[in-house]
Amino acid sequence: MYTQLYTKTVYSLLKSSLKIEDYVKQAKQYNMKSLAITDEINVYGVFKFYQECLKNDIKPIIGIHVIVEDSPLVLIAKSNIGYKNILKIASLVQLDEHKLLSFDKLKENSLDLICIIITQNNAFESLLLNNRFDLIKNKLNKFVGLFNDDLYLSIFPEVTQQIASVNQKVAYITSLIKIKIVAINEVKYLNKEDHITLRYLEGIDKGEKINTNTINLFPSNNYFLDNEQFFSSFNIYEEAVKNTNGIADSCNVTIIFNELHLPKYRINEDVTSDEYLKLLCKKGLEKRLGTENIPLNYLERLKYELNVINNMNFNDYFLIVYDFVKYAKRHHISVGPGRGSAAGSLVSFVLGITNVDPIKYELLFERFLNPERISMPDIDLDFQDDRRDEVIKYVQSKYGTNHVAHILTFGTFAARSAIREVSKVMEISDTRINEIIDNINANLSIEENIKDSQELQKIQEEFSEIKKLFTIAQAIEGIPRNTSTHAAGIIICDEDLSEISGLQPSIDEVLQTQFEAKDLETLGLLKMDFLGLRNLTAITEILSLIKNIYNIDIDLNNIPLNDAKTYRLIARGETTGLFQLESEGMRNVLRDINVSEFDDIVAVNALYRPGPMENIPHFIARKNKKEKIEYLHKDLIPILESTYGIIVYQEQIMQIAQKIANYSLGKADLLRRAVSKKQKDVLIREGEVFIQSAIKNGYDKNTASELYEYIVKFGDYGFNKSHSVAYALVSYQMAYLKANYLTPFMVILLSNVLGSESQTYKYIKDCKRYGIKILPLSINKSYNNYVIENHNIRISFLVIKGIGYSTSEAILKERGQGIFKNYFDFIYRTKNILKRNTFEALVMSGALDEFILTKKTMIENYDKVYDLSRFNQSGYFTDKLDYDHAEEEYTLGELMKHEKSLLGFYLTTHPIRKYLDEMKENPYILPSQTLKYVDQNIELIGFIENIKPTITKNKEEMASLIISDDLTSINAVIFPKSYQLLKNSLMIDRLFVIKCKVQERNNKLQLIINNLHLL
Repeated sequence: MYTQLYTKTVYSLLKSSLKIEDYVKQAKQYNMKSLAITDEINVYGVFKFYQECLKNDIKPIIGIHVIVEDSPLVLIAKSNIGYKNILKIASLVQLDEHKLLSFDKLKENSLDLICIIITQNNAFESLLLNNRFDLIKNKLNKFVGLFNDDLYLSIFPEVTQQIASVNQKVAYITSLIKIKIVAINEVKYLNKEDHITLRYLEGIDKGEKINTNTINLFPSNNYFLDNEQFFSSFNIYEEAVKNTNGIADSCNVTIIFNELHLPKYRINEDVTSDEYLKLLCKKGLEKRLGTENIPLNYLERLKYELNVINNMNFNDYFLIVYDFVKYAKRHHISVGPGRGSAAGSLVSFVLGITNVDPIKYELLFERFLNPERISMPDIDLDFQDDRRDEVIKYVQSKYGTNHVAHILTFGTFAARSAIREVSKVMEISDTRINEIIDNINANLSIEENIKDSQELQKIQEEFSEIKKLFTIAQAIEGIPRNTSTHAAGIIICDEDLSEISGLQPSIDEVLQTQFEAKDLETLGLLKMDFLGLRNLTAITEILSLIKNIYNIDIDLNNIPLNDAKTYRLIARGETTGLFQLESEGMRNVLRDINVSEFDDIVAVNALYRPGPMENIPHFIARKNKKEKIEYLHKDLIPILESTYGIIVYQEQIMQIAQKIANYSLGKADLLRRAVSKKQKDVLIREGEVFIQSAIKNGYDKNTASELYEYIVKFGDYGFNKSHSVAYALVSYQMAYLKANYLTPFMVILLSNVLGSESQTYKYIKDCKRYGIKILPLSINKSYNNYVIENHNIRISFLVIKGIGYSTSEAILKERGQGIFKNYFDFIYRTKNILKRNTFEALVMSGALDEFILTKKTMIENYDKVYDLSRFNQSGYFTDKLDYDHAEEEYTLGELMKHEKSLLGFYLTTHPIRKYLDEMKENPYILPSQTLKYVDQNIELIGFIENIKPTITKNKEEMASLIISDDLTSINAVIFPKSYQLLKNSLMIDRLFVIKCKVQERNNKLQLIINNLHLL
């Protein structure tokens, strides 16, 4: 029996194909009692490996492979102290620019470490082969002095004569200076045949191409040897094999799970965190309610919550969150009203962490923090997305660089990326790969895709290289390929994280853990989600604009929740740009419910999800008194009355259990969790307890059974009311701003979607519906963002494709010296700023129309004026300049084409604009409105941009067309029978009244034209 001591897993990132689960499973089959992990310069897989070993009754040996000076070393932890040093070394290496470890840093962190010097494929091997024993002794003496009896020189399986020679010389040198020798094999894949998978990973990593001539260019022996294979590889080095087990015997690392590593809040006063929290809550409650005469229900609830928080030892947690939320608010960083179950806490409300009164909305603390189920608290917070990082950096500055970190995540090879990357190494044509990728469902594995697709099966059968491609791609599927950063998760710890999870650089100055979120939580580390919410940024900008324009300060915490204009807007489904309420399906529900109060928004937020959506028709019918409201028992009326007898919220399940079975809310939360997770064994067991408790509480057995079945049946549909209330508040706040300050609202929304044609189109369409004019581009009036001009909106320079922020800024800077007076003045002053293509983009987008020249004239005179501006440095005598005026402007079709390609929509050129006023009195529908009329026959007014006649398989004529208005274009078709009647009437660049049917094919709209005539 031996111990495998030198192993790189898939967490060495593209340098191994060995999966931890397969590695440990194989070790179990080999009857190994201990096993090591020594990934290259990181500890990403250490905790997963440790857990997997424990599950299989194998002793985990924790190590790392690093380079010190020019010596590759395997360092292995003997104890928990050594384990901490492994983590610190992993941090030091990752934070080093060259990913190396200095000897001094090794010395500082060498306690309880075993050091194995690698003697293959490095400078050490070169010295041995050249018999430079004097240099070797000098090199080794440094390590001998550091590790003493815990220093080993390695020998490897003698697969080549050179390795055999090196092994002999290693044995000789160890006899000279009394260093131990150990037999190791570098394992990087599971079985011998798996070396091909590793070669392709290396090819992906290095950007190499691999073919039949190069696949076996570097034969290796890096697979997991069984006992017989290992012993036969070292048959003359018995002591070296014994030493593998000796090292394993001396290693005893114990990682403790679920030991809370909660940070401590730093309090200057001579008070405990418990006392300080109580003091803050008392002041906060008085401030929230505006009185010192606090109602009894608030006092009792606050006392209860504080008691639970103290007993669970979470005082510091709440203080820490309170502190950085306070920092954000003091620095005018917008903070969301709450997120998740934390909005159910009165402590959170009075501390200002959330902005939802849990008593007013009947939110339950136990849904957030259950005294009967010890678990970490989970306060997730939303900040305006453009300033979220400021809050994280504040936390880092307060608690220390090594005490606050982002959370590591991994990018893995998914089905498509695995196929693409392997195909590059195999040099398979892009055409072939695109054909394959088009048939790959990203939600399925490669194996599942092949099984489900006859097309893929056919390609695989026809092309042997594709079969090989699929085999390799499946082998690497799911393997981590790179590290990334968790979108929101932050770890805050009182201890140095470099000794708990390892640290490394991240996307900013805040460091990042080397363990994933799940591993960190199992270790007892506190994760907080700092989420960036774009809508909060938009709200902040809208409020600022309102202040600038109208000199009105709006406190969103004090806006009325019964504003009639706001509810009219929501009930009409005019929710473009509104948080959570923007989708077409949601609009329909809002209209059908006829939203009239805040609770309606809360309920719709909870119901509009897969599963609960089944209850929406009943909810609508009951609210509008078209369906009788029924309750299974009269005692449910107070609980379900606000939702018309339907279970909408998880909190209602808890309240029912409390009322019927006399459960504590903590116990009711456990039932709620079992219902949501569909744990059948728990539900059966809990059902018996519920029924017996209900009988004791005065209900008969049949009623108790019915009520329990009712909870189980509908409880899975319940949503977290705390979250729904908090997010409904953001929705309402945005709706209030839209209803009462429409133009500032739309200006900010448009500015925030610069670069997105689809969103811009949607918001411009909304502006036009409300009668807000979108003013054309103007070289003297446009800015980087959209701006308000005479109650209308002036479009931004950045809408123009090809004009970026730096170009726009340069134009604005020059304009700051004075407006551009005329065509020559503009070219003269921007000759060193703009390239010709940028100038042409400005012309064709209409930005220079105020110079009262045709676009064709400005384009055709550019070179002449540009040359004059270069040689006429003074700028004088420009009034004598004659332009070669084009006799005709570009055609309407050309102007439309350029405007659409540059802006993504028609702003000034589309002829339909002339008819919009007239259409107010006509029932015509526009192309941009057709989504509402799928599968309906309509009469539409549209501009024919393109006609493409085609011949069918039956040799009949038909045509495809493009029909547009000033916002969008849509494909249309005229089938043969209609085409024969209409073909002589068809003309491009003209407006028509079109009778057609709207269809949806492949998620795209299409018009089937039956008749048309010129407008």
